[in-house]
Amino acid sequence: MAASAVITGLVAASGLISTIIQAADTAQRNKRACKNLASRVKMIAELLPQVQDPEAMRPLAGLGDALTEAHELVQSCQGKGRPYRLFAAGRQADRFREVQGRIDSLLFLFPVISYIGLARRLDGMGSVSVLNRASSSSVHSAVSHEVSESDSDGAEVFTMAEITAATKNFGVVLGKGDSGTVYKGKLHDGREVAVKRFRHGLRRAEATFGTELAILHPVSHEHIVRLLGSCAEDQERMLVYENVDNGTLRDQLNNNASPLTTSWKARVGMLLGAARAIYHLHCRAIPLLIHCNVTSSNILLDRSWTPRLAGFGASVWRAPDVESQTVDIAQTYGYEDPEYCRTGGLKPATDLYSLGVVMLELLTGNQPVVAVWEGTKTLVSWALPPIEAGQLGDVLDRRPATEPTPRQREALQLVAITASSCLRLQGDNRPAIPDVVANLEKAFATMCLVD
Repeated sequence: MAASAVITGLVAASGLISTIIQAADTAQRNKRACKNLASRVKMIAELLPQVQDPEAMRPLAGLGDALTEAHELVQSCQGKGRPYRLFAAGRQADRFREVQGRIDSLLFLFPVISYIGLARRLDGMGSVSVLNRASSSSVHSAVSHEVSESDSDGAEVFTMAEITAATKNFGVVLGKGDSGTVYKGKLHDGREVAVKRFRHGLRRAEATFGTELAILHPVSHEHIVRLLGSCAEDQERMLVYENVDNGTLRDQLNNNASPLTTSWKARVGMLLGAARAIYHLHCRAIPLLIHCNVTSSNILLDRSWTPRLAGFGASVWRAPDVESQTVDIAQTYGYEDPEYCRTGGLKPATDLYSLGVVMLELLTGNQPVVAVWEGTKTLVSWALPPIEAGQLGDVLDRRPATEPTPRQREALQLVAITASSCLRLQGDNRPAIPDVVANLEKAFATMCLVD
């Protein structure tokens, strides 16, 4: 599609934005779903003025159709009308999810589009040849190719044949999840990699692929997993990461022989690294981000035992000057922010709650859900009461070979107090991530002192 046609379509679509927002405020049915759509549309309204380069706008060609569908959906929820039959309500919910997914996929393109526009202005590049060749059904593939060709240090684009050879026909499985499987591989130049292959035909997997590609490509931080590139051929969607040798934080906590299990200093160091990664997302990344899925299984450990935050498939941009965002996210059981569960409003404090749970895991050695005589309890409900009563020793992990020294106990007490503050029910009462990092730095420095 010509750049002029894309611009014309975007101008027409922008006229729908205020109408959608107003209609969502007066919806009589599906109020929460309407507000979710409206919050996404508001973000589009804030981001569109930042896209100045007509050629870089090409990936947004489908935005007009997505906004038109959103407008029709919200309008259909006006007035009480006749009550829905069950099957009709189900179809309506499916349409909301589909349109939200389309808008989310387009939202995640904005950082890459802005990057392309900046690169074109700085380097004087010509027309975007890869985007010209791309079909409208493979937007994420086109963007990944564009980034690779316009930035020699950017995300690489791999062919299916290269991935198949690197993984020896997907022979070694590193892990499995809802959206796909991770395989071990080695590129022709000797780099060891982890290849995440998304499940075919799964809409959520397609959205996760686009999200991680758009978010991780520009992010560079020692405590965030490094994305090397992607593959998007036909129905295949794969992301290629730098391989980490020591699995996940949860894997190591489950291993009684792990160096992490036997060292309090190492445990506090892991927490500090994870907190610094979240600090980067909340305070330094462009645009700012909320991770939305901080868990011990999404903290990876490289061969030097450096923690690296992963699992960005559910991440959300932080809307500017907004206290909370009405966004649907699927939280992991045991890590759920009670305020988000109650209000549906997402804040950076949601990441702080999940990090608080990870702190309890490192202190107690337990899973986020623990077995008790009457069944199961969340780790928070099991460990937090004794911690707040000043009885940390009742829940502290006993596996380290020796009892904590006085200085180690002082450091662990500070970690426990920090965890407790992160787990407050009201997000506004939780500390900001800079304060958490400062506490963990102090705890780690105390751990490094010799009694």
